[in-house]
Amino acid sequence: MEKDLVYLVWTDVNTGNKYKVAMLYKENGKFYFKYILENVKEAEKYGFNLLVAFRTLNATYENPQLFAVFSSRLPEETRPEIKEILKTYGMTEYDEFELLKRSGAKLPTDNYEFVKE
Repeated sequence: MEKDLVYLVWTDVNTGNKYKVAMLYKENGKFYFKYILENVKEAEKYGFNLLVAFRTLNATYENPQLFAVFSSRLPEETRPEIKEILKTYGMTEYDEFELLKRSGAKLPTDNYEFVKE
């Protein structure tokens, strides 16, 4: 089965440069998070720090559900306007990972977003 993959991108606020620092993917019904070593090393020169939830650079993290640190970036399924939000991203049903991929899950409070490629 093929990986369903998205990249975590960190943006350096001083230069605007973007770094694909990690991969988040779904495979065989499980979610995985793994840093991209060479990109992390480069981004660290400009202030990037490993995520608190993922402190080990060389690890592959596994979880049966989307990691809470990422799902918390998404609107909850119970929001009254969720149908309109889904429609904005071309979706008819709530799927956390699909919404994360389509929306980028960018918050105004940090320098992270998800991109497909």
